[in-house]
Amino acid sequence: MRNSVLNHLKAHPRAIWFYPICVLVIILLFVTVPGQNGGYTWLYLGCAVLFLYAVRPNSALHVSLSDRFTKAKAFCTVLVALITIAACVLPMDKLPIWNGEIPEHRNQYELMTEAILDGRIDFDYGDEDELAQLENPYDPEARAEAGVHYHWDHAYYNGHYYMYFGIVPVFLVFLPYRVITGASLTTYHATQIFVAFTIAGIFVLFRLLAKLFFKKLPFSIYLALSVAFSVMSVWYSTSAPALYCTAITSALELETWSLYFFIRAVWSETRENRQILFAGIGAVLGALAFGCRPPIALANLLVIPMLAVFLKQRKCTAKLFVKLFFAASPYLVVAAGLMWYNYIRFDDPFEFGQAYQLTVADQSNYQISLDLTTIRRIFSNAYNYFFEVGYVQGSFPYLNPSSVLWNFPILLFGFAVLKPAVWKNMRKTKILALWLCLLVTVLLITAVDIMWSPYLLERYRMDIYFLLGIACFLAIGFWWDTCSTKTRAYLNSMILIFSAFTVVCAGLFCAYEIGLYYPEKITEAAIALHLP
Repeated sequence: MRNSVLNHLKAHPRAIWFYPICVLVIILLFVTVPGQNGGYTWLYLGCAVLFLYAVRPNSALHVSLSDRFTKAKAFCTVLVALITIAACVLPMDKLPIWNGEIPEHRNQYELMTEAILDGRIDFDYGDEDELAQLENPYDPEARAEAGVHYHWDHAYYNGHYYMYFGIVPVFLVFLPYRVITGASLTTYHATQIFVAFTIAGIFVLFRLLAKLFFKKLPFSIYLALSVAFSVMSVWYSTSAPALYCTAITSALELETWSLYFFIRAVWSETRENRQILFAGIGAVLGALAFGCRPPIALANLLVIPMLAVFLKQRKCTAKLFVKLFFAASPYLVVAAGLMWYNYIRFDDPFEFGQAYQLTVADQSNYQISLDLTTIRRIFSNAYNYFFEVGYVQGSFPYLNPSSVLWNFPILLFGFAVLKPAVWKNMRKTKILALWLCLLVTVLLITAVDIMWSPYLLERYRMDIYFLLGIACFLAIGFWWDTCSTKTRAYLNSMILIFSAFTVVCAGLFCAYEIGLYYPEKITEAAIALHLP
């Protein structure tokens, strides 16, 4: 091992930074994870050392995606994807407040399914008149003072309770399951389905991007980033799967696969009819996302730069525009359906129920606007959203979720796009506009989340994590493709380390969120793992 390290340092002098970083990681582990049993301390340190040695710059793991062993790599990809899905999905049934044992307001999708089967779009609770007594039923203080009974996180309008959350998941899974089996689908099971398809979509999308733009990217890097960004995108749903994350993960699934089909249509396919077909599939999925969680559906703006690239490939004719209209028609059909659904509930085709939600604040005060006060609030909250520094505590789970970059420092690799060679290569492959649009979309979604809510909760970051992951994957891929062989060796190891760190952080954040509801489970986990 010693000779291997010395020989590699001679051949790749830049990689000398890798080994001090390894020492630093081991020291941090020794300080922060002393354990209650000395044997476990050395077990954790031993695992860390073995991992760092396995991902060293001259490791055999860094075989190219385009090298031999295609079937073996395909099998490995499927296996890793399944393990990632299992790790994110299986823990969802552990907590009574999320697994249906204590449903409270979190079974709205199940109730909405029954309402639709009964020919209704509202909930018939029988106690709607209590809120009608109030001058402003949306004011939480007025509700508390009057002592009225009401249903939390529902939309209330003209004496009727409606489901505030998007209706599309009902038709995607809840209604088919109810019709086929005769039983109601417990809400967290729908989240499990959506998370599984989201993770599968990220693996497939990243494989497509690598195949199109950087075929020589190491297979280990592709797998590590697929796992890291999958876990980063869905981790919160593992700790709190029902209702809120059902809406969010359904939109994530649809948008991830929508982007896959659009990118395939523009950069992978050459036959026009197949391009139109894949674009049409992407449009169906992207349009449906508006009926799950509208802020995430703003990712459909990414279609604009892709359409520009497509039009530059083809001669503009009337026949082509007819085909493009056909491909875009799902947006019109779904928009008409959602606008009708909104109108018959709230007398406004553009109101999804946000203004009438019964929650911690009077949501009618939080609307889309660009007055000076709102703009100041956007800038102030956005800074904290992305850059606020969290804290590290001395006991398990050590970390609490904080800002985007504090939570997952791997996203800092996205700044590689500032390197002139990376920028130039992105322009050459006609994907720079898409990358820039990814960032604009992230900022736009963040602004909408800020305007629509008095508090920026951790689950709202799920709206943007998957987009940041895609942007970072592209930046890393082009950086790796344009840097020297010596730099690549160092970069490979750093990416694998940061990917592993991302997964560990996501796991600790899950533990933190679970501890907010069930602190005894965190104590049990710490004892089982021999952690302080």
